Amino acid sequence: MSEFITDWLQKFLKDTVPPRDPLLKKLEEQAACEHIPIIYPEVGQFLYFLIRLQKPKSILEVGTAIGYSTIWMARAAGPETQIKTIEINEDRAYQAWLNFKEAGIEKQIQSIVGDAIDMIGKLDTSFDLIFLDAAKGQYLNFFKEVIDLLNPGGLIVADNVLLNGWVANHKLIPHRRMKTMVNRMTDYIKLVMNHPELTSAIVPIGDGMALSLKEVRKR
Repeated sequence: MSEFITDWLQKFLKDTVPPRDPLLKKLEEQAACEHIPIIYPEVGQFLYFLIRLQKPKSILEVGTAIGYSTIWMARAAGPETQIKTIEINEDRAYQAWLNFKEAGIEKQIQSIVGDAIDMIGKLDTSFDLIFLDAAKGQYLNFFKEVIDLLNPGGLIVADNVLLNGWVANHKLIPHRRMKTMVNRMTDYIKLVMNHPELTSAIVPIGDGMALSLKEVRKR
């Protein structure tokens, strides 16, 4: 749980999320029990809202875990939207696929197993929405790979960009070994906030999200 937003506010935000169905609740409980990193329910609801608003026809997810966020996005987008999702852990990718089948969304999902940097480089399609939720210290490298795959008018959504508030106050970093990750995330935020092709904003929900809209170039 992020310490950057007070516990009472976190609880309030969680309580505003409508009740999830048994599958999503099961995945939330599994993630908590097995310490699997998934998005917060309020982040899922926010993603759902964004996708209903933007109506993307193609989505790339970097970091599948057990498929919790993928299910949120697939349900928001509808069956016509194709989602490619990348997971480095083969066991988790398999668990995610079983969850996709249980959710009835497997026909619109392409599950890719491998290192995201390598796998993104092999993709030959473009995307309306790209969701980053894998290794936090690699966001800069992910960005370099995905920016050219993002369609004009498309969104890059990056989760956990506040890193428990450490990016805002480096004095909060509990261990020196985490400083490199925090510095890289700080650089990611600076990059997207000042990138000439993007209009970006930081949303302090969950552990922080960075939303980056790729501008449509005027002829």
